[in-house]
Amino acid sequence: MQYFFILGRIKELSTAELLKFVQFQGGPSTPRVSGPRGQSFEVKEISEKFIILETDKKIDLSFWQKQLGGIVKCGEVIKETQEFLEEEVKEILLNKIKKGKIFFGLSFYSLTRKVPFNEIKDYSTSLKKGFKKQGLSVSFVLPKEKPFLSTATIIKNKLLEKGVELVFLIEKDKILIGQTQAIQSIEEEATLDFLRPHHEIKEGLIPPKLAKILINLASVRKEEVILDPFCGSGTILGQAFLMGYQYLIGSDKSQKAISQTKENMVWLKERFKREAKIEIFQSDVKEVWQRLPPSSVSAIIAEPFLGPLQIQDRKFFSNIIENLSDLYLQAFESFKKVLKPGGRVVIIFPIFSAYGGSAKGGKIKTGVLPILEKISSLGWKKEKLSANNRGSLIYSRPGQKVLREIFVFSS
Repeated sequence: MQYFFILGRIKELSTAELLKFVQFQGGPSTPRVSGPRGQSFEVKEISEKFIILETDKKIDLSFWQKQLGGIVKCGEVIKETQEFLEEEVKEILLNKIKKGKIFFGLSFYSLTRKVPFNEIKDYSTSLKKGFKKQGLSVSFVLPKEKPFLSTATIIKNKLLEKGVELVFLIEKDKILIGQTQAIQSIEEEATLDFLRPHHEIKEGLIPPKLAKILINLASVRKEEVILDPFCGSGTILGQAFLMGYQYLIGSDKSQKAISQTKENMVWLKERFKREAKIEIFQSDVKEVWQRLPPSSVSAIIAEPFLGPLQIQDRKFFSNIIENLSDLYLQAFESFKKVLKPGGRVVIIFPIFSAYGGSAKGGKIKTGVLPILEKISSLGWKKEKLSANNRGSLIYSRPGQKVLREIFVFSS
């Protein structure tokens, strides 16, 4: 069986997360790995828009989608063809009739050319006319600005409940036709995040989807201990709880943050009628090791303080880089004392984009924390997550002044 996974906005990050997730489900190597209860996975294709995965047993895509933060939608590949044949698509749709009606939407992800809206509209209309001639009740939903249906459109029209989305994955020498089985629940996640007792709406707050990605990059089992020593209002811990992790520890030097995290976690427990062992306490990251037994944590997942959103001159910039470098190095010294051998640290570093300086200072180039060699000297091994010279993954939005640089270190 083959399955498709549509990548999110930052393709490199979505790809890294899915491959880590697949590896962890299956074992230590790719492209073919043996998984739980004898299941194996093979990555058949990685492209800029989608990934094709082959398995010997059925995947619970609903569960996978809920676990993944960087995948927009996923489904099963049901046919491989060389060209668009309307009769083949009709045959597929005839087998998807629900309550005596055909209700469909088409999405096109092409690696070879841009698929214009009119082409999708004409193709959908032609299918509808063909079914009408057969006396069938039929309707369809169209994408808006792009050649594929957004998750918002799918949810609004209840397409997966009442009908079917067919996905066309167009490659150079073939076309894969798939049926979407699960989508990213953007509205549900946003509502959940907003409804928490404490949700500070401010620039720089870690998005829940990114929190999921960080957790998956850590590759830890549900029964292992996760620590977030910069827990803030508890976004990472909350997402880990919703993903099924059973042992969570959070700390922060701010008493306000600790109070907010505690209330948010209690709210999640009550809302979802679920239990987990959760410990939250106030501590500076330099001293967190004094509150925990040695080698008791399997993964540390954190977004520390990333610095101010605006940097006004060169001297201020230099001070910020120096202070944050000290903070991070002290954190890694503390991490070493509580992390198990082979445990992982998934952490976000800041990248400062060029800023408007003074008349003398002008603008400077992007700034990063120059501490990778020092971290290595402390005994940490950095995983290569990308081809860039730092081996990191970058998360950003248009216009951001402080970008997120993601690293994975192992002890």
